[in-house]
Amino acid sequence: MRYYHGGVPGLRGGDLIEPTSGTAHLVDGCPTCEARKHGQQLPSDDNDPTMVYVTTDKDYARIYAAGYPLGALYVVEPIGELVDRAHHDSAPSWGCKSARITHVYDPLVRLSPKETRRLMRKFGMPK
Repeated sequence: MRYYHGGVPGLRGGDLIEPTSGTAHLVDGCPTCEARKHGQQLPSDDNDPTMVYVTTDKDYARIYAAGYPLGALYVVEPIGELVDRAHHDSAPSWGCKSARITHVYDPLVRLSPKETRRLMRKFGMPK
């Protein structure tokens, strides 16, 4: 099975993706990011900050990659037990303790506004 992770740019094959502090992913205008920046968690944010999230759906990972300035899409190998996120996510996804990058699928993920809307609808995500 192929797993994807969308996130911070600049990583390479062989690099390890590990959980980051709650303030590491800060995107202007993102309520969740702003709350995490101040050490808070929104009621709608049920992500576990001690986990790395992976998915088998490339488009779902692309949404998260595009959430970073100059974010990237990686093919990864999960490390540790996979915790099913079916109750939370609209695409197949799992949490794990870390993930090793097997290769960089797309080093710079940019979504047009039209593509962003399409993917948000596809996964039933709020705009």
